[in-house]
Amino acid sequence: MRHLLPALTAALLMAALVALDIARPLGAHPWWSQKTLLIAAPIGLILATLAGLKLRPIPLAITFAIATALAFATAKYGQTQFAASYAEDQLAGKLWYFGWIATGATLTALLTALINYVTNRHRQSNSPNTPL
Repeated sequence: MRHLLPALTAALLMAALVALDIARPLGAHPWWSQKTLLIAAPIGLILATLAGLKLRPIPLAITFAIATALAFATAKYGQTQFAASYAEDQLAGKLWYFGWIATGATLTALLTALINYVTNRHRQSNSPNTPL
């Protein structure tokens, strides 16, 4: 039950990003900019929930932040190489597409981890057993 609020909040944030089509101005292809985030959001929620069972919130958030940066870099590299090859480099196209899916999944997991950390801190500060 304690993982439900962060997961729902992260899902709502990702739904807002999909509705605003935030991936398109960041470099995703206009035809599949929303689809990649729709595919990635459930993957990220599952990833964050499973990883949250073993890791503490701060190392988890740092790991997902680094993974998000690497996934975004992969997507941008694929985009530039695909455009430079005049749409003939299939590997670059796949890096671009799957890089955006990985970016969305790790961003969702990062949001879940951060929201989980904030709710845990809030829960601990309001607990009656904390010394003043």
